[in-house]
Amino acid sequence: MPTITIQSINLVNNRITVLFDQPWFQEDITTLRQLLFHNVSNLCIKEIIIGADLENIRFHWLETEFIINFDYYSQSCWFDTQDPHSLAETPALFNLLTQNNERYV
Repeated sequence: MPTITIQSINLVNNRITVLFDQPWFQEDITTLRQLLFHNVSNLCIKEIIIGADLENIRFHWLETEFIINFDYYSQSCWFDTQDPHSLAETPALFNLLTQNNERYV
């Protein structure tokens, strides 16, 4: 299988969405997660929920809590926040995800 890369990472209305350059399978999610979190230090994965076509990863980062969602059928990837403090840190997480990757913005 060819290497999947990030096509774009966008921040709209405090929601981070990610598009990949080619279709992916649920079995690829671990690799996609590693690709996304490459620039993110001090990240602690708290929970991974695997469903039939959806995978949710809850993580703490800088005293905030986020969930990254991967939906295989719609080929969607997006980040959700868990509280107002985390919502306020969404732009900082976006900046870190896109660091050294200007083409993703």
